[in-house]
Amino acid sequence: MDTPLQIRTCKRCGAVKVPGGWKVITGPLPAKDELIERQLELLLHQSVKRHISNVEILLEEENRLDRVLHIRVKALGRSHNTLPTHEESYPVEVRFSHGTCDTCGMMSGGYYNAILQIRADNRPLTEYEEEKINTIVTQRTVEAYGKDVKAFITSASKDRYGLDFRIGSEHLCRRLADEIERTFLADKKVNYKLVGQKGGKDKHRITILLRLHRFVNGDFIRVAAKPCRIQSMSKSGISCYDLTESSTFTINPKSSKWNAIEFLAPSSESRQCMVISRQHGQPAQLMDSKTYQTIEVEDNLLNPQSTNGSVVHVVLIDERFYPLPTED
Repeated sequence: MDTPLQIRTCKRCGAVKVPGGWKVITGPLPAKDELIERQLELLLHQSVKRHISNVEILLEEENRLDRVLHIRVKALGRSHNTLPTHEESYPVEVRFSHGTCDTCGMMSGGYYNAILQIRADNRPLTEYEEEKINTIVTQRTVEAYGKDVKAFITSASKDRYGLDFRIGSEHLCRRLADEIERTFLADKKVNYKLVGQKGGKDKHRITILLRLHRFVNGDFIRVAAKPCRIQSMSKSGISCYDLTESSTFTINPKSSKWNAIEFLAPSSESRQCMVISRQHGQPAQLMDSKTYQTIEVEDNLLNPQSTNGSVVHVVLIDERFYPLPTED
């Protein structure tokens, strides 16, 4: 092994310059001592040549200066299974220099090649939606780190319209958009903008707009002329409670009824009431807990276990009151 060894590291992320590019330190950036140890491992992986595979390499620090490190490299192994374990050690001087890796250079320069925009139809994003979207963006960006040199978020912003992410990698942007689209059953629109030329070819920047629906869990919608309450939304579709039949069904974007879904009212439109009278074959009498107004609902739609004095919830749609599932 030739000594001294030269090692060039990124002053921002700790990546190590190796033949062919930069080798990143994956995971959370460790403390200084652990970072140096991992950087040395990357360096020695490139510099130490093993004549046999079954050799253990150990590092022992002997002296450290500002940019010079003296270590002892120990090799422990056997050249043949019939021979005893043999140990050799070599003093090595490592000289550090610092620079900026390609990824950090682009990030610090504000580089981005894609924009991801998330909006909701005629409403702000909910706290849950923002939290879930930020989790997806963080997790997928961390997974892509080290595999795609442009897999980074240049900037993330939030305003009353929604969330915006400027992203270095178009591939990462598309991956994030696909997952968020599936998670929230969102509508997607893709645009390209000419931003220059490179090598005689036009260079475009992609913008992906995801628009979440007007409705969220608990809201009221109309599906195939029937008023329903959304029980849950997932990648597989929307689970709906049919208010006219007290039954549940699921609808997904592949259904012919999907594009005809109509938003009716937010979940806040539900009212708390108390049952004051039930007679077989007659509409049930309820009293609004806030206004003390007496209202009627079809008795067959009311839970059989709801007796006089029971608390129930209803919603007014098309001038008709519908009782909601008992879990409300």
